[in-house]
Order: sequence, then C-alpha cells, then structure tokens
Amino acid sequence: MNYNDDDNRIRRRKVSSNDYNYKSKQHQRYYERKIDNNRIKKYNTTKNTRTNKRKKANKKIRLKLAKVFLIIALVISVGVAAVGSVFAISSLKDTKVINKEILKESYISSEVVPDNEIPKYLKDALVSIEDERFYEHKGIDIISLTRSLLHNIFSDTTQGGSTIEMQISKNLLTSDDRNMKRKIKDIYYATQMDKFMTKDEILCTYLNNVYFGKSAYGVGKASKVYFGKNVQDLTLAQSAMLVGITNSPAKYKEHREAKKRQEVILYKMKELGYIDEEEYSQAISENVPFKSEIE
Repeated sequence: MNYNDDDNRIRRRKVSSNDYNYKSKQHQRYYERKIDNNRIKKYNTTKNTRTNKRKKANKKIRLKLAKVFLIIALVISVGVAAVGSVFAISSLKDTKVINKEILKESYISSEVVPDNEIPKYLKDALVSIEDERFYEHKGIDIISLTRSLLHNIFSDTTQGGSTIEMQISKNLLTSDDRNMKRKIKDIYYATQMDKFMTKDEILCTYLNNVYFGKSAYGVGKASKVYFGKNVQDLTLAQSAMLVGITNSPAKYKEHREAKKRQEVILYKMKELGYIDEEEYSQAISENVPFKSEIE
C-alpha cells in the first residue's frame, strides 16, 4: 500500500497543528481558571476582611450597649436601694426594744403552758408545716421570702413567707395589716427575738398565743377544747391535728377538714425526719375525734 509523502506531511502538519491548538487551549483554560481562582480567593479574602471588620464593629457596639445598660441598671438599683432604705427607716421609727418580759406582757392567752410541758411532737409538727428551716435561720428565711415575693408578683394568689418569729411579731407586737411597713417591723422584731431567745422559747411563745378557733387562744386551752385533755397528754396524731387548725381556724375547726390537714403535716414530719415510717403509720390510722363529736 503506497502513501503519498506530500499528503503525509500535510496530515502530520494538521495533526501537529491540532495538537498544538488543543494544548494551547488547555493552557489557556488552565491560566484562566488560575486567574479566576485567584480572583475568587482575593474576593473571599476581601469579603472575609469586611465581615471580620463588621463583626468587630458590631461587637464594639454590643459592648457599648451592654455598658450603657449596666450603668442604667446600676443607677436604678442604687435608686431603689436608696428609696427602700428611706422607707425601711421610716417604717422602723416607732419600733421599740423588746425582751422576754415585754413579750410576756403582750401574751393573749390566759392559760400559758410552760415549755417543758409542751410535747416535742407538737413543736416538730409546727416547724414541719410552718417553717421547715426554723433551726437554720436567724429570724428571717430569705429563701421563703424570695419565693413568696416572686409568687405574689407573677400569680393571682398570695403566698406568705413569714417565719415563726415573724408570726409572733404579728400576733403580739404589730397587727394584721397587709402592708410593707408592718412586714418590715415584723422582720426587725423577728431578728431581735433570735438574739435573746432560744428556739424552744420561741416555739413556746408561738404555741401559747396562736389562735385555734372556737375562742381558744394558746395550745393550753385548745387541747382542752378539742380533745378534753392537758397539752402534755396529747398524742402525735392529736398534736399534728391541733397544729393544722392554726393555718385556718374557720376551716379546720371542722373535723373532716382537720383530718386532711393532719395527714399532710404527718407526711411532712416523716419527710423531714421528725418521725419514722412506723410512727407515721400509727398516727395516720389513729382515731382522733374532737371532744365535741364524742359528747
């Protein structure tokens, strides 16, 4: 088979030319891509730089705003504290120095029971349901007061945060008025009580003056009105029931309601470790009719 040399040359030239053109295009595309990539990198770098600058600027603005808000909050806090201090000072203007003698002169009950005749169960029941951190605080329970304040702000119902000392103050030294001035006085007197009285003396003072309903002030009279016996003879079940009545005498002077409240108190005593499971079970199952139901 014969080939023409001229044709072969032309063909080779064409092939070479096509190959060269192909390679040139490949190189051109490569450089174009490289240029594009460089442009993209440069663009991204510029964009990142701008973004970083914007972030730093925003961060500075946020810091400035935070400082402004902090200063405003501080000024408001100082203002509130100042107003509160003035209000507290004005509320305490007519307070008096108190001691055991002054408290005894204010006693409501005519049938005072000595501390050593009040059953431990009665005291434990009172602490469990009215002031579970009684032995830990010095007249004021900050946790309870804070919880009460938040509850009263964000709820339609009211919740008390008074300690046993504050309740003594309300019963013997101040009044039943629902206002901040009275509350501040109660706080002041409560802290004073804890300075010159033992915790047992405080419990004794409370139990001798609290209202139990049926015209009975003090546990001495209440134990006779409800159970026909002296305080020292009360059982655990009866002690818990009597303490429950003090929360709302109008409601719990009825035996059925008093029994429900008693069960809550006994469970709380068990939960806090004042009684064990066996004592709890016996007290829950004990028949504790009121004297008025037997007669």
